[in-house]
Amino acid sequence: MAIANKTFKDLEEEVISKGECCACGGCVSYCELQGFNVIEMKGYTPTFKSDKTVDNCKECGVCFYVCPQTTPLLDKLNEIHQVKDELGNIRDVLAAKTTDAVIKEVGQDGGIVSTILKYLFETNNIDAAIVSEYNENFEPIPKLIFNKDMLSKSAGTRYSISSNILPLKDLYINAQDILSQQKRIFDIDQMRVAFIGTPCQCRAINKMKLLNVKPAHIISIVISLFCFENFDYNKLMETLKSKVNVEAANIKKTNIKKNFFVFTKDNQKLEVNIKDLDEAVRNHCHSCDEFTGRFSDISIGASGAPEGYSMVLIRTEKGATLIDSVLSVGYIERYTIPIDQVSEWRPKKLNWLKKMISLKTK
Repeated sequence: MAIANKTFKDLEEEVISKGECCACGGCVSYCELQGFNVIEMKGYTPTFKSDKTVDNCKECGVCFYVCPQTTPLLDKLNEIHQVKDELGNIRDVLAAKTTDAVIKEVGQDGGIVSTILKYLFETNNIDAAIVSEYNENFEPIPKLIFNKDMLSKSAGTRYSISSNILPLKDLYINAQDILSQQKRIFDIDQMRVAFIGTPCQCRAINKMKLLNVKPAHIISIVISLFCFENFDYNKLMETLKSKVNVEAANIKKTNIKKNFFVFTKDNQKLEVNIKDLDEAVRNHCHSCDEFTGRFSDISIGASGAPEGYSMVLIRTEKGATLIDSVLSVGYIERYTIPIDQVSEWRPKKLNWLKKMISLKTK
């Protein structure tokens, strides 16, 4: 697929060298899955594997066009996803929380994402899901998981970038292992995978879908997480160590409610002024105009939600069907709007989210 003479060198010049790369892993995943042996992720930066692999580049241009930070294809994406304003297409808005006691204990806010994935696994609607786990130092690790028992490690929010598209680069390398362990999967290319990611990552996945290129062919449902800003992992941990003397290995959970809160393994709750983390914000976040994830089936986050609930924005028919199903079987429960607030609840919540986007773009 030849596209307008753009190459990875252009991506380096126009995006990566300017600090605009969001480390989604889309370019590397596409290139590696084709077996081109050209680029890799070093830390959170896509780069040529070596001086020798520069000559391996096919100059197909796909890496440039699937990048969420480049403008080509955005007009077409907006048309397909019926985006008419900063929030994108919204069929319905609700607040909901999980009814699962275990997920409620380990999940973030309403625990909706983990509960949806549990439902999809239990009803055989997906074969796998891409989530973000974390290691012993609370560093996000993107992972392809294959059953609901693997969900507990992905619950909660780390607020540092996780290159969630990256696990797909080894899809064919790991094919035999996947097929031998997952008895329901008979053909790797027919897998049904739920993708959970930030707005920029969801944008990259949908660019891939628009171009009909692998590895997006196996993504069957796209769920975006609200994202105001993301932090550089090392800078975040350095700041937390400096401000509240917490070691990364002692962090159990983090949350943002006006300020940044750290919950430790020895049961401390530590608070850091959100302004103190400004230096740790990744550069690409400063130019991002998304908050809720316009290019997704469902967007989920805590902003604007009643305490203990998550906001759920339903964008597509597929998303509506899924939420209706999860509600109908009682996996999640919908927030009951007080009768005197019914008429104003939806516009009030949408205006709040628009305000958040406005604050972000400033």
